[in-house]
Amino acid sequence: MSEKKKETFTVNEKEYAVLKPMPKDQRTAQRVYNATFAEALKAGGLLRQRLGDYMREQGLWNDEKEAQQRDLLNQLNEQELKLQRGGIKLSEARKLALDIRRARFQLRNLIAQRNELDVNTVEGQAENARFNALVAACLVYNDTGKPVYSDMDDYLAHADSEEAFTGAQTLAQMMYALDKNHEASLPENKFLAKWKFVDEELRLVNKDGHLIDTEGRLLNDKGHYVDEQGNLVDVNGNPVDESGNYQVESQPFLDDDGQPLSDPE
Repeated sequence: MSEKKKETFTVNEKEYAVLKPMPKDQRTAQRVYNATFAEALKAGGLLRQRLGDYMREQGLWNDEKEAQQRDLLNQLNEQELKLQRGGIKLSEARKLALDIRRARFQLRNLIAQRNELDVNTVEGQAENARFNALVAACLVYNDTGKPVYSDMDDYLAHADSEEAFTGAQTLAQMMYALDKNHEASLPENKFLAKWKFVDEELRLVNKDGHLIDTEGRLLNDKGHYVDEQGNLVDVNGNPVDESGNYQVESQPFLDDDGQPLSDPE
């Protein structure tokens, strides 16, 4: 856990603070965990140790996906090591970094379903309840130190508000040492940023700082293909409008004798 005692943020000109959980907050949250765990288990909830078996029974996981996950992890380890070692052409290193990006994206997609199901396990439900209790206890007004919400139910009733969302996010960062710049800290992105292959938002750019795709084709801020003058084009460079319709001068169709046909409209 971070040594910081407090983190502050502002929403609509009102300043809030997230306090480091005190022992009494932890004890209260643990009681919430225990009660939620017992209730979920009594209701027939799935224990985390049974999640893998359940996914296989439901056809959500199999040996093929298990092997794919293992292969992707091995691939990432080998590619990261090669990138770290260097000693290769910069152009090859750039391609390697992009390959790592793709492999990591594939791995995330592969395990996303398992992660989504995990929150519904008995342990997952209890952990969420414990965290919610801590947010309710630790989110306060910075000027008075008074809690923003009277209890966990009050917090959950306002969980969609910006201050509640930001408070939960801030507490998670404090408790679990989550890196606010996690993506930027990944080895492939650190390499790409160091050599100016990406911008501050980790989007690919060319040597002139223009946005591009992995094949070097120009993009605008919306991710649409453009030419060097900034005009919209398709992936092959043909002019299009904002709706994606081709901007070409239409010629009349011909009959079987090669003679122009009149427009039926």
